[in-house]
Amino acid sequence: MTQQAAAKPAPNLKFTHMGLVVSDIDVMTRFYVDILGFTVTDRGVFGSMDVVFMSRDPEEHHQIVLTTGRPTVLPANTINPEFGPSIQQISFKMGTLADLRDMAERLEGGGATKITAASHGNAWSVYAHDPDGNFIEFYVDTDWYANQPFYVPLDLNKTDEEIARETREMCEASPGFKPAEQWRRDMSKVMAPPFRR
Repeated sequence: MTQQAAAKPAPNLKFTHMGLVVSDIDVMTRFYVDILGFTVTDRGVFGSMDVVFMSRDPEEHHQIVLTTGRPTVLPANTINPEFGPSIQQISFKMGTLADLRDMAERLEGGGATKITAASHGNAWSVYAHDPDGNFIEFYVDTDWYANQPFYVPLDLNKTDEEIARETREMCEASPGFKPAEQWRRDMSKVMAPPFRR
């Protein structure tokens, strides 16, 4: 990188979508539509690839695009085979613990595998593998921050109040504890400015 490029402020950008190369585009489309609630916004053929665009945000034509062409065999991640060989995970933010419980139930009945739940202090997460084995996460932010990585198994059968109390106590006892709003204020001082239209 040139000194001139390094001295410039970061460009005005916002992450909007990702693409997955899949082994069975119909199975993957049904999973992301039926289980995760995406809407197919377009589909077609590009060269020799079948392509499906999908979104959950009318401001975004697509948040996920699926294309055919995945190799029959991909090697496992060499450190942790739960993660993908190249995409570590795909994450989706949710609103409440009730939403997270609902998603866990939907995943159990919808073709997902290896479903687990964890507290990260700053978030509660449900993890699973989609039909192609991609590692997907669904999470709800908490009101606290503790240094990451932070991973404690989460029992979603507990009440919201029990989960919140236990998480706060774990965070307070951990290095780097602070309210999430304070962490966001601190990070905003060192990050590039948020996206502007």
